[in-house]
Amino acid sequence: MENPFYNDIYEILQTKGCEGLPVGIIAKQVYNRHAGLFNTELTYERVYQNVRFFLWAQSCKPSSPFMGTANRGWYALKPNVCRQMRIDFTESPSEEAVEFPEKEERSMDYPTLF
Repeated sequence: MENPFYNDIYEILQTKGCEGLPVGIIAKQVYNRHAGLFNTELTYERVYQNVRFFLWAQSCKPSSPFMGTANRGWYALKPNVCRQMRIDFTESPSEEAVEFPEKEERSMDYPTLF
């Protein structure tokens, strides 16, 4: 599950349900999400090979949410899979802790009778 495109593949296949999509369309949508004017390292061929191998390997695992369909080169989400989200609880180093000023304790002097 350490694929950089895992969440994108999951979201793309989630819209199609058990019907699935061919690898070429999945790769195009993943590429379009990550390609940009300044991202020259990413090529469609690289994304296609990554997505194709990842889906093939994951469809062989019983614990994977991805499965192959009756059509060759088509993949879908398993029908009993639920929505999984990866939540990042790490703090980035640029975030600084907000410091709150401490409340001043007021000491109330009560008059004593003694």
